[in-house]
Amino acid sequence: MSQSNELVINFHMTEHCNYRCEYCYATWNADCHSKELHRQEGAVQSLIDKLSEYFFNSNPLMDAMGYKTVRLNIAGGEPMLLGKRFSDALFYAKKKGFRTSIITNAAFLDDETLLSVAPQLDVLGVSFDSADELIAKNIGRMDRNGSWISSDKLAHIASMYRELNPLGIFKVNTVVNQHNLYESLGQTIELVKPDKWKLLRVLPVYEDIRPVDDDEFQNYVERHSPFSDVTVVEDNSDMTASYLMINPEGRFYQNGAEQEGYIVSEPLLDVGVEAAFSEIKFNIATFLSRYA
Repeated sequence: MSQSNELVINFHMTEHCNYRCEYCYATWNADCHSKELHRQEGAVQSLIDKLSEYFFNSNPLMDAMGYKTVRLNIAGGEPMLLGKRFSDALFYAKKKGFRTSIITNAAFLDDETLLSVAPQLDVLGVSFDSADELIAKNIGRMDRNGSWISSDKLAHIASMYRELNPLGIFKVNTVVNQHNLYESLGQTIELVKPDKWKLLRVLPVYEDIRPVDDDEFQNYVERHSPFSDVTVVEDNSDMTASYLMINPEGRFYQNGAEQEGYIVSEPLLDVGVEAAFSEIKFNIATFLSRYA
């Protein structure tokens, strides 16, 4: 088996978001909002402590993968919606020795915030599905005031991040869905020049998420083939049991069968990392194919 120098743990810190993307699968259950760890004093820090104690030291996953570093990727919902609770978690993870990254819709990435967080981020990932305002609105990538992230705004964020953190990686995530199937993002990618552009086929975790068929997805990928040097393509099969994910309650989780929701572990803070991790599936080979 090949090896990866880095293990990536995705902590979905909150389900809350200022956007309402039609395809969103970052939803868990009705009780999750009140049980999100960031609501409990010190709970997120305790989670980060437990993750570092387990994954920084010898463990079966380290033996199998041969990773040398661990990156904590903070996602949501929209993690930056949490303000200081988000930045406290980011700074604490960095202090503990994690490499750090976020996935954000960038709505809260103004210049002042970038000045604060950019030096703490090894990878800044922005979710960006469309350069067309109407398409973005139809997807749900717009807040209640009609504010959205345009190509020019995305380019400004990328430029400022690189100035503040020249060694950092700027990444764009695009979910290919029923609304943006026929759009070309070529001009945007030329303008932004991301270090990595991830194309994800919309994942129909729930019944109300409309799938994209094989030909539609392949046509989108082929249309953007001039950017293959920075593009990473993830089909639905590539995402099954291949992300190491923690939900806002501090439970490991994985996708269940199509349109059947999630499989979740007991809370890490209750049973420990090793016991919780044993309750979910994690496909090392598929993970390595993405990050190796």
